[in-house]
Amino acid sequence: MSSPSQVAGSSHSRIAYASWGLVVLTLVHHFGLWAWTAWRRDIPPLLVLDRWDSHHYSTLVLEGYSWPLWAFLPLYPGLVWLVWQGLEGTLPPQVVGAALSTVCLLGFVAWNTHQARQGPVREGMTARTPWGWFVFLYGPASFTLHSHHTEGLFLLLSFGALACASRRQFLPSVVLVSLCIFTRNQGCFVAIAAALLAALREPTWRERFVRFCLMGCLALVAFGGLLAFEWSRSGDPFMFLKAQREWNHVDSLWGVIRGLWFGNPWHKGFSGWLVLRNVFGAAWLIFGVMLWRRDRALGLYVLLSLLVMLPQGDLGNAFRFGAVLFPVMFVAGDWLATRPKALRWTVALLLVWLNHKVTHAYAIAKWPY
Repeated sequence: MSSPSQVAGSSHSRIAYASWGLVVLTLVHHFGLWAWTAWRRDIPPLLVLDRWDSHHYSTLVLEGYSWPLWAFLPLYPGLVWLVWQGLEGTLPPQVVGAALSTVCLLGFVAWNTHQARQGPVREGMTARTPWGWFVFLYGPASFTLHSHHTEGLFLLLSFGALACASRRQFLPSVVLVSLCIFTRNQGCFVAIAAALLAALREPTWRERFVRFCLMGCLALVAFGGLLAFEWSRSGDPFMFLKAQREWNHVDSLWGVIRGLWFGNPWHKGFSGWLVLRNVFGAAWLIFGVMLWRRDRALGLYVLLSLLVMLPQGDLGNAFRFGAVLFPVMFVAGDWLATRPKALRWTVALLLVWLNHKVTHAYAIAKWPY
């Protein structure tokens, strides 16, 4: 008879092997698809890696900030610029960015599987089955995790911030939360979740309140640093928010509501892609609530990340916003692992199809987010 610790160790090893196999499969699939698309459609391979926001990040690296690129927070393009400068500009920014993001994705897999072997972890912090890793790595816009986007970096930083907070590693969590704030708007939600995780580790309500406030104050200091950066470079501490006016936004609660059925002025005709994003958003909400019932801090992080899209008038960025939300993806995949085989493999095929279509859409300059 094997001891419980031996059984647990064997299970962790099996899941770890599955995670590495799936991440390699994902990278081969996506980069192979892009190479094939470039060859079949006679598109320059470097252009395939430089679509949509990737092109904006390349512009930031090569030319610096200008309107409306202030909408993009500085940490990711700054890191790409540093590496690009270190290589003396011998590689295009989109190649440097894709390499950096791929390293971050691999770092996330390594750190996550290592944490799983260290002992019990919170629900949603790591996958409990290979299906959890599959759903995460074959989420619709998982290509953003290893291409010239912020997602790979933010994934690594946000996981580190939450993992350190849940293990009472306060200072590392504060540092990583601060870096998240300089990377994406969702960094503020990571700060709230990390503060809750750190507080809930304390034995008394007084200590919980002190720890939550301390984490919150330090996160505010980091946000103040971001405002200082914006002010020093543009003359306006809220320039990153003002630049986001270039995107679609609604001005009333009714605009938010009618966006759910594509009734806002910019919606012209039926869009199957928007329907798919609503379906993805509905699944996100269902599994987010499921996570909320099991872990308030991580569930709040996931649900806030969904709600923040509603003022845009639709879920047109849902695929990309959801790509970094590993807790809800892991919970969804682990739930799927308990379903009948026919349902599991039907959902798996649909996910692979959707992931393939979205990854291909990015290569041919159709909206993939």
